[in-house]
Amino acid sequence: MKELQRNQLVKKQASSFTIENKITQSPISTNLVKKTNGFKIVSRGADNLLPYTISEIVKNSSTLSNIIYSKAEYVSSGEIIIDNEVVKDKLLEDLNSNYDFYELSKRLSIDYYSHGYAFIERVRIGSEIFVYHIPTERVCIEEFDVLPEFAVISKDWQDRKVKPYSIGFFPNETMDEDSDVETFRSIIMLKDYDVTNSVYGLPKWVGAFYDAQVESLIGQYSANHFENGITLSAILSIDLGEYNTPEDLIAAKNKLEKNIKGTSEGRSGKTLIHASNSGVDAPVYTVFPMEKEGSFSKLQETTENNIVKANQWFRSLSGLQTAGSLGNNQQLRNEWSLAEKQIKNMQYKITEAVFEALAIDINIDDIIFSNHSPIDMANELDIEAILTIEEKRGLLGLESEEKEKISLPLNGAQVTSLVEVIKSYSLGELTENQAINIIKVALGITEKAATKLISKW
Repeated sequence: MKELQRNQLVKKQASSFTIENKITQSPISTNLVKKTNGFKIVSRGADNLLPYTISEIVKNSSTLSNIIYSKAEYVSSGEIIIDNEVVKDKLLEDLNSNYDFYELSKRLSIDYYSHGYAFIERVRIGSEIFVYHIPTERVCIEEFDVLPEFAVISKDWQDRKVKPYSIGFFPNETMDEDSDVETFRSIIMLKDYDVTNSVYGLPKWVGAFYDAQVESLIGQYSANHFENGITLSAILSIDLGEYNTPEDLIAAKNKLEKNIKGTSEGRSGKTLIHASNSGVDAPVYTVFPMEKEGSFSKLQETTENNIVKANQWFRSLSGLQTAGSLGNNQQLRNEWSLAEKQIKNMQYKITEAVFEALAIDINIDDIIFSNHSPIDMANELDIEAILTIEEKRGLLGLESEEKEKISLPLNGAQVTSLVEVIKSYSLGELTENQAINIIKVALGITEKAATKLISKW
């Protein structure tokens, strides 16, 4: 009996659907100073929990999260090309004990594109320096007069039992009293400038703050409408037998409805039941058309477009629209050209901060990022027209007729990359030295061979 009651309860819960329609207003910060856990901090929003709210909005909005993560993927996948092998080894092998420069770039980009700012933690142990990402949700800025001097870190600002601690903004350092060896920590902030929030900054997509939240509710609207709406898939007229009163007939009809209507237990659609017997008819209900009701698919399209525009991004680069539906590769190429400027700005912003933390004295203009376009340019170029016989032999790994081997055998990705570099050099987008360095590193050939490869252009 208890088992039967429990099954009935589960069925009842499965057929109900509640929408929690909470929309947070656009965050306008006044840089309010609050005292919490012994620290005076500049509050992140009215309750100091704005980063948690933003993270939740990003997570629940499929379009917004798609854009942010695709941007971060582009930033972190661009190969950094440096002639200094010591610096390259530090970035890729010894940045910290957990991950390399590319993973750091991805984490910082996700925070930066989500919140409008991100944080690097610099850890100095003796003469060794290590660089880590520290999640934005954990960091508050302590009250200051002119420039921030200290950050206050908490593993969870939502839990007042967690004790926060202070870290100096670089070049100020704070000694880690909990470490067994002498350790000093400091923090570096990367942020977007925002006129309404000079301390923390706001993300570019704040103009679609409302749209991102509405998008997360569209699925609930649709499911709720399907469960409780009046769109009919069938009308069933049935004689339920002998009943003395309309109330008895309605009760029998309701019992039948529980078994054949609703969206639980794999059922779909709506059925209107008109029950009757020889003497008593159940009340007849009028079904109204739905032409005047809102279109959730149109709402989805509107919110998507607003989110994409607020991020200053492109649908095609976030997997929201395919190349075929855009018309031609020239449009994609133009969009990628604009997007790559954003990507490179982020790559250089992160690199500058990391070099500052590691005290690396290299001109940032000497650093090159090899970003791979999502467009396969190799399919559109006429190899017969742009490569000589000797260069074709080199690309195939064959010995030159001039008795000099130009390159090792190349895979498809390497051929595509080489063609893109040559194309960029031909269009004047890369200098000769930049093109030579990229080809030399990417293909593992000598500078002489790389120079010879592009000498025809």
